[in-house]
Amino acid sequence: MESELIKLKIKLKSDTNYIKETFIKACQILDASIFEPLIDEDQYFEELDKYRFLHSMKEQFDYLKGNGVKKAHMAIGTCKMCFTGEKVYEFYKEPKKGKPAFAYNIQEQDGNIKNIFRCNFSDGYQRDARTNRNPDITYLF
Repeated sequence: MESELIKLKIKLKSDTNYIKETFIKACQILDASIFEPLIDEDQYFEELDKYRFLHSMKEQFDYLKGNGVKKAHMAIGTCKMCFTGEKVYEFYKEPKKGKPAFAYNIQEQDGNIKNIFRCNFSDGYQRDARTNRNPDITYLF
């Protein structure tokens, strides 16, 4: 009986990894539809139901495609504001050039994905903010 429980936990974690990998792939190829079948009907991300969350992804991807972006390049960053130090998946128009086009934090709990939400201030945003400072403004540190 115990070995069955262990197998279930391992399977659950591999499902979580598959869901995370598919989400990342959807972000890289700018196609929310491949992530859609993996979300439960009653699952909420960013406090949005399944279809609103997917719609927000699609809008973001359509905007990039409309500007000629065919693929997003992923880099790992860390959150610098809300969940300081947590891993963030940053997606760039060009590999680590400028600020991220978008970034997501994927929160896990007990081997399951608890939440996925946009991160608006990760390493890439911070780096870009430092690089593009207005010389006429005095910054306090």
